[in-house]
Amino acid sequence: GLAGLSVWQAGSLTIGGLFIGGLLVAVVALTVTAKALLLGIRVLPSPRALSLRQALGNIQRPGGQTLGVMVSIGVGVMVILAIALLEQALVRQVGENRPNDSPTFFFVDIQPDQAEGFSALIHRRTGDVAPDLTPLVRSRLHAINGQAVAVERESEQEDQPGQSKEEKRKNWYVNREYVLTFLDQLPKDNRIVKGAWWKPGQVFTRRQVSIEEEAAKSLGIDVGTTLDLNIQGTIMRAEVSSIRKVEWGNFSTNFYMIFSPGALDGAPMTYVATVRVSPQDEVALQSAVVAAFPNVTAINIGEVLSSFARVLDRLSLAIRAVALFCLLAGALVMAAALAATRYRRLYEAVILKALGATRALIARSFAAEYAVLGCVAGVIGVGLASLFSWAILRYILELPWSLEPSLLGIGLGCTVLLTLIVGFLSTYRLLGQPPLTVLRHE
Repeated sequence: GLAGLSVWQAGSLTIGGLFIGGLLVAVVALTVTAKALLLGIRVLPSPRALSLRQALGNIQRPGGQTLGVMVSIGVGVMVILAIALLEQALVRQVGENRPNDSPTFFFVDIQPDQAEGFSALIHRRTGDVAPDLTPLVRSRLHAINGQAVAVERESEQEDQPGQSKEEKRKNWYVNREYVLTFLDQLPKDNRIVKGAWWKPGQVFTRRQVSIEEEAAKSLGIDVGTTLDLNIQGTIMRAEVSSIRKVEWGNFSTNFYMIFSPGALDGAPMTYVATVRVSPQDEVALQSAVVAAFPNVTAINIGEVLSSFARVLDRLSLAIRAVALFCLLAGALVMAAALAATRYRRLYEAVILKALGATRALIARSFAAEYAVLGCVAGVIGVGLASLFSWAILRYILELPWSLEPSLLGIGLGCTVLLTLIVGFLSTYRLLGQPPLTVLRHE
């Protein structure tokens, strides 16, 4: 049922299968780790405190379903903490990557005959220097070294079975639309890794282009390669003069291809502008631009980041709700396991009372048992959550991972508290049973 539901909701047999496979891996890892910890408890020297000695004995007793309880609770803890770690990493990455001098607005689709009026409006409203206007020309890749590339239709661009990661990446670079520009100076946070940037005032006998290194690697492009680009039906050829490393997360206007000055003269172009204003002037500036230039689209970076954080929060809340059901299922498994061993616990409690144990001593032994159970399940969940979040950030999202001791500590503490509450509610009635009433039936 879970497998079918996963495939149906994912809308893909592959993604649903990956989810089920990941869940099975997690359950197997939890089971193996729980068994290893139980073996470790067995080889520990017997504690001197009677309540703790009794608690460890109850955990290892045959038929106690300790392993099932640990796995059930551990799955919920693992999912909740893994999602929390991923959410914090994503929010931290976005916040840290936004520099202090990042623009407040991106204004898109400024027409050539509007550029001068737009600059004057921004200067008049802000009293600052004119905005940074960057020309944009849209194109598609046509040929590399004179050999035409095979452009697929959109319906054919779905992931094909058997394709490697490199082939999928190459297809993406071949079929995507490229936004071109021409610049005199190397843009911010761009670094030449091969070739050379053009010199100021350089006279070009042929068009030159600088290409981003990942695109160059995927397309098999090197310095000296010729590229043919299709600009609204017109084929334009340029020679690759340099390869750049680009910092895409710097909230600046970045490009895969940058042409030499004059290379795109006569091509149909629009402009994008970046503007930085104080928070109290944002609404007034945006309203003034929209009123004067209705076709221009204003993108508020702060609003984009806030929207991202809200979407991420809602998504993580939904996943946490599912994980909470996993955790509650673990609590039900624990309650069922305690109910199944209720008579054995009752018998042991009255025997201990007959031998002189107090109600407080028996309560402490029960509490110690539940605390150890929750601690072991919590440690397993915390460890696997850290491992899975590290693997996802490192190999899928390609983001840095950092340990969150406070978050993991809270998760572990809540797990212990949950097991104590469930255990207490399931067995507190046993503490008040008189020994004589129970032993008469033996």
